[in-house]
Amino acid sequence: MTSVWLGFFYYLFFFVLAIGLLTIVVTVEISILCTYIQLCAEDHSWWWRAFHRGGCVSLYVAGYAVWFLYTTLGSMSGFLPVLVYASYMSIFISGIYFGMGAVGFLASGAFVYFIMGAVKAD
Repeated sequence: MTSVWLGFFYYLFFFVLAIGLLTIVVTVEISILCTYIQLCAEDHSWWWRAFHRGGCVSLYVAGYAVWFLYTTLGSMSGFLPVLVYASYMSIFISGIYFGMGAVGFLASGAFVYFIMGAVKAD
């Protein structure tokens, strides 16, 4: 956040890539696990729940954005800078929500496809 909003240079791009991939892996695992538990309870409407489970990563980013605003950018004066920050961060958080929601939905969909394909219909 400091490199984006305060203009500092950032050199650890591999670290950002590793954290992004780790976030995707954890989202896939959580979505599959929760979908499995939901299917074991014979609740077969997993579509939107899988999407929302994946998108919940954006709640953490939203909380961090609010914390960053009050701690690091707290010296901003005026309504307009805060409005610009909130606008850009809401677009970024929405993108994370839809992106990670799609990851969770596709992972759960692939899981359901494979386990339903293994069912023998007699």
